[in-house]
Amino acid sequence: MLRVVLASLVALAAPAAAQPAGEDAAQRPAPRAPAREATVANDTGRVLRELFVHPAGAEDRGPDRLGNGVLPPRASLRVPLDRRPATCAWQAVAVFEDGEEERRRFDACRGAPRAAFADTGPAREVEVQNDTDVALRELYLSPPGSRERGRDRLGSETVEAGGSHVLRLRGAGQAACVFDVRAVFADDTEQARERVDLCRARRMAFGDATAPVREVPVVNRGRAGIRELYARPAGGGGGWGADRLGAATIAPRDDFRLRVRSRDCRFDLRAVSASNREEVKDGVDLCAVQGVVFGERPDEAPRRVVLLNDHRRTVRQAFLAPTKGSDWGEDVLGAAVIIPGARYEAAFEGGCHADLRVVFDTEAAEERRAIDICAETLIALRPGWTLDERLAPPPAPQRDEEDAATPAPKAPAAALPSGGVRLRNAAAAPLVALHADPIGAPRGPDRLDHAELPAGESMEFAPPEDLPPGPARCLADLTAVFGDGRELRLPARDICAGGEVVLE
Repeated sequence: MLRVVLASLVALAAPAAAQPAGEDAAQRPAPRAPAREATVANDTGRVLRELFVHPAGAEDRGPDRLGNGVLPPRASLRVPLDRRPATCAWQAVAVFEDGEEERRRFDACRGAPRAAFADTGPAREVEVQNDTDVALRELYLSPPGSRERGRDRLGSETVEAGGSHVLRLRGAGQAACVFDVRAVFADDTEQARERVDLCRARRMAFGDATAPVREVPVVNRGRAGIRELYARPAGGGGGWGADRLGAATIAPRDDFRLRVRSRDCRFDLRAVSASNREEVKDGVDLCAVQGVVFGERPDEAPRRVVLLNDHRRTVRQAFLAPTKGSDWGEDVLGAAVIIPGARYEAAFEGGCHADLRVVFDTEAAEERRAIDICAETLIALRPGWTLDERLAPPPAPQRDEEDAATPAPKAPAAALPSGGVRLRNAAAAPLVALHADPIGAPRGPDRLDHAELPAGESMEFAPPEDLPPGPARCLADLTAVFGDGRELRLPARDICAGGEVVLE
């Protein structure tokens, strides 16, 4: 009887014991899955330049989610999340336009994930004024006495000479107001100020605003562009500082306005051309001059070198460049060519040592380096000239004593070229005057004698009889005057070489 009672009690208790276990199983939450995307909000007043979203704790940030774009102030972006790492903890890293970096963690498994970046503390603006004459490249604000500069508050920006920049700061209290300030300029000079209260001083100026601005045009009269320009106080020595051209260049016959803020008037100026030629002018009085010219050397006339073509092919181009230069520069022949047996006198500005390159009508080219054109005024372009120790034409063969008794025959008239060239007027206006004068001489008479060469027509032109006798008779400065008033100057042209000279 007792066994029956106990069995009944056990049977009744079994469903009651099983009921709570079933309820717990029903109430247990299912595992959470991360969302497929999250929203990143830029609630600041600054432009968000880079954005990285990755699982928290990951060493690799992954790609910049903005690509080539930015996230403007008060804007948001929906960012896809990679669900392969089944994690709920994610992190968003924002890099703003001023270089500041901020991080936000968010739960990707909770509702609609969102990471918001917002400014904290009261906002204020500080104007940074650059009253120097070089660009302000970097600006650092650090806690007083700190050895660390912190980030560059200008980011990718620079403050040009005479310009200003608005610096946006947030926060209150001494830690957000008082800084040690360091400015770095384009010439690598620095200015430092200690314990500047930027909550009281809303304007920060570098340089002397009361110093006058000296501004003069710098003119390039050379054949190559000027790629660097430097200015420093006269007699100061030391380095030249920043390149005043920045990314600009001064093309031949062009100019650039040099701006210097200083109480001094006298400056040393240095220009570097595209062919690596340097020119220095010491003690230039910027308060008195109307302009500064580079590329002209009134105290040093251009070097003259005669090129004699002893090849069987026509020389179509010739280049003379300073030794060790990086650019061949312009073709010294211009529109002319040097036919076999002809000569051409070329001008060179740049000292005694030059590299020479000639290009034939077959597009083949020959070069020789480090020629002393002060010693070698006549260069014979012949087979092997690039390696031959002697650049001048080979000497005439020696005559023996028996032949010496017989007078040497005179050179035929062809030894002094007396041919001419064909002039073609390729301009839109008629050619109304033509001057052919000895090299470097003043302009002489009109060789057309008041006649005209209509546009599109050609004429034969022979060396005038009044030019100097000998080989120099073939070399002349040509000046063509057109009916519309335009002039074309062709210096040192060989008018005995044959071929065609195009006037346009």
